[in-house]
Amino acid sequence: MLKKCDLTEKIDQKTFDEKTGPLQAHLGQLQRQLHAEKIPVIILIEGWNAAGISLTVKELIRSFDPRGIELSTIGSPTDAEQHRPLLWRFWNRIPPKGGIAIFDRSWYSRALAETTRHPAWEKRVDTAIQSINRFERQLADDNTIIVKIFLHISKKEQEKRFIDRETNPLTSWMVTPEDWDFHGEYETYFPLIDSFLRRTSTPGAPWTVIGADDTRYAILTAYKTVIAALEKRKTGRDGISGKEHATYTPDLVPAKRHEEKPARLDKETYEKRLAAAQLMLGDMQSILFKRNIPLIIIFEGRDAAGKGGTIMRLTRDLNPRGYRVTPVGGPNEFEKDHHYLWRFIRKYPRQGHTTIYDRSWYGRVLVERVEGFCTRAEWKRAYSEINEVEEEFRSWGGGILKFWLEVSPEEQLKRFQGREKDPSKQWKITEEDWRNREKWDQYSEAIDEMFEKTSTKNAPWIVINSDDKWNARIKTVETVCEYAERLLQVRYQHYS
Repeated sequence: MLKKCDLTEKIDQKTFDEKTGPLQAHLGQLQRQLHAEKIPVIILIEGWNAAGISLTVKELIRSFDPRGIELSTIGSPTDAEQHRPLLWRFWNRIPPKGGIAIFDRSWYSRALAETTRHPAWEKRVDTAIQSINRFERQLADDNTIIVKIFLHISKKEQEKRFIDRETNPLTSWMVTPEDWDFHGEYETYFPLIDSFLRRTSTPGAPWTVIGADDTRYAILTAYKTVIAALEKRKTGRDGISGKEHATYTPDLVPAKRHEEKPARLDKETYEKRLAAAQLMLGDMQSILFKRNIPLIIIFEGRDAAGKGGTIMRLTRDLNPRGYRVTPVGGPNEFEKDHHYLWRFIRKYPRQGHTTIYDRSWYGRVLVERVEGFCTRAEWKRAYSEINEVEEEFRSWGGGILKFWLEVSPEEQLKRFQGREKDPSKQWKITEEDWRNREKWDQYSEAIDEMFEKTSTKNAPWIVINSDDKWNARIKTVETVCEYAERLLQVRYQHYS
């Protein structure tokens, strides 16, 4: 893509001044239309050092109402970002519906910076490209317009701009020894960047390479590129691609079912086994922290299946500084204006920490499916999207445990009635619980399909009979201990 870029194009100042105004006005009009249609937009500007990225961003921003845009200038990651997956910081910056996110550099610069320094950089580049393509496809499928511009300059022009900056006291700080080192390896990085561009130029997020030896030409072409992309927008809740299925196909396995009704435990046995498992889990937490291994534990289940009580027992002996419980209800209006995965990925644990989700992204294929809160295409897509984000987290070095607590209709009714009669528990029962119970068969169909399509080799569903709460709690805590031990062994073998 870089070799085909014409670096000789030039525009004089008069032509630039004449054309800039109408283009800016057009962009402002498009922003208002997209805001009204609640279509999110991502504009990212990449390029060689000194290619004019900041100047191009500055010119584009002039066209927009600043109340509807968010600019992200991407440099080295913060401490929080450094201890989470590469794309976590960018999920946090995606725009709401009707908003525009502009990136002065983006996940591409960070991917190159963080992969090419590693001995096994070729494999890491391949992994980064796969992750980026998934990320962009998920956003595009959710109706996000993605505009990607790369500003290309020659090595000679880059050298000239570096020297000009260094000789000016006001801009000399902009050129670092690292910039000159990168300049010296221009020919080395040229094919790598070209390959990166080709392999990440997709139908939902294509690249436009602009010759930027002439700054005025680059800015005008950037205006035209953004306008053309926004005018091609396709509205509709099913996303730009309109696909029901993403392309990712994981290794699926049957859910691990522990649904047989175990023998009733006496209180003394229950308390001893639970205490032993809790003590072991506290030790496992310390080792996971020392090894920088993050863990996600997901709890799903029928209403009144005992998720809250099980989570309380699970965390009893854990260090509260090392875990977070994230209770999930229906999304608020701000969350609805974002991709459905956004509110969950934001709560990812940092390395060595644990996040426990009390309900999760699986609401997309359960309550949102059954209650009609999303379209068929959206919940059909979600199986692959969820598998992808789980595999991304696992590949980064984390562990994922997924529990489904199952309760029989008879036991659920008994618990509902008990909650209604007990003043201290009446807050736990709502009209929505009764409505969900009336749709038992519809939820059963959704649950079975969820198991079928998201119980993967690396993140299988663990189904636990919770008619007996004591047994369910012990089984859950012991299972987490066993998983943590296996996770530590796998990571030790991987890095030894």
